[in-house]
Amino acid sequence: MTYTNSGLVKHCKEALKLKTVYMWGGLFREVTKSYINQLSGMYPEQYGDSRKRQLCGLIGKEYYGCDCVGLVKSYYFGGFGLEKNAKGYVGAWDYGVGTMYNAAKVKGKISSMPKKEGVLVMTSDFGHVGVYIGNGEIIECTLSKFGDGVVKTKFSDRSWAYWCQCPVIVDDTGVTKSNTGTNASYVSGKTNAPVNVRETPGISGKIITKLPKGTAVKMTGKSVKNGGYTWAEVLYNNKACWCDKQWIDG
Repeated sequence: MTYTNSGLVKHCKEALKLKTVYMWGGLFREVTKSYINQLSGMYPEQYGDSRKRQLCGLIGKEYYGCDCVGLVKSYYFGGFGLEKNAKGYVGAWDYGVGTMYNAAKVKGKISSMPKKEGVLVMTSDFGHVGVYIGNGEIIECTLSKFGDGVVKTKFSDRSWAYWCQCPVIVDDTGVTKSNTGTNASYVSGKTNAPVNVRETPGISGKIITKLPKGTAVKMTGKSVKNGGYTWAEVLYNNKACWCDKQWIDG
């Protein structure tokens, strides 16, 4: 099976719909007495008596428990629930946050993070990880002021320090260049014919303006196929817009 960025984002959005609780070392399994005992035995310093009592109160109430990196791993370890995870588990892919970053071939400081759904963002101490889902939003599993379990937060809510492409997951976004942060990078292009600039990628998208042939444009590197056309995301008046890619050389 091929695991992809878009698949990870879909998985995380589905996780938001479930009843969840943060459990250190967890892989998104149902909260049961044996699960609590297993994790508290492995990580006793993370499971005080009050926390264990709280978790025991969730038994039989269709709650699932995982930690931040466990949310990511539950995608490629088979999904939600004990049985599926048991069948999908691969020991070589059982990364921690820091070891996942070290194993990643595509990574960097947060200032170079591409606007790419499904990339992972990490804190400076590699103690926490979230999944970027686009539109300046993150899905993460946390025990903090943001909640207890899987939550959606804003990218700006935390001081993320690093990003990476999960080494188990194939990038299917089509984004090839960094286009966020202060060190933004774009692909230079030039129109080879008059081309409409649209708000959304499709022939039904609202036309913002028409660029004459020979106009220099900046492309973010992201493209979308829709209606038989390939649409390139471009920067127009500092706003992300879309053009029919066939009319842009670059």
